[in-house]
Amino acid sequence: MGRALNTGAFAARTAQSYVQEISTLNFDFDYLHGPAYKGIPLAALVAGYLYTTHNLNKRWGYDRKQEKTYGDLAEKTIVGDLRDGDSVLIIDDVITTGETKIENWGKLTNFKRDLVPRGILIAVDRQEKEESGESASQVLQKKGFTLYSILTITEIMSHLKTHPINGKMCVDQHTVKAFDEYIATYGV
Repeated sequence: MGRALNTGAFAARTAQSYVQEISTLNFDFDYLHGPAYKGIPLAALVAGYLYTTHNLNKRWGYDRKQEKTYGDLAEKTIVGDLRDGDSVLIIDDVITTGETKIENWGKLTNFKRDLVPRGILIAVDRQEKEESGESASQVLQKKGFTLYSILTITEIMSHLKTHPINGKMCVDQHTVKAFDEYIATYGV
């Protein structure tokens, strides 16, 4: 996902993918939240793309990993125009366990009241399980969140096994075997 944002063209295509998923799922939300760090440019790009392509002017923001201790402290933990009662869509790049998304929601609800979670939209679900054997989706569901992913890691691997990229295969049999073993052990 780091490469998905490293050029203007890639960033635009990535934002387009998120907006397409938002449109397909017919999300209704007030505020788009991007968790630090990868979620920050994603939220900005997606908010801009929603406006330029769908004329939807959504507020967006992000959290700080460390509280701001200088200057104007109005945005010491959350940056953006988050309001009491907002419905919030969280977007991020990947998900492993879901714990960082739950922590992020805690920051948001400590900052404003009566927030409504609309979901968590990610590009890639790594499809890993917790020590308990539960998926990130199951962990999040217990906390009142619904997880949506554009792709899963198994979909990506399945595509890479059978489709050349720029004329060459990107994964060999050794990589496929290692992936299959990893998913058998740690995947859901």
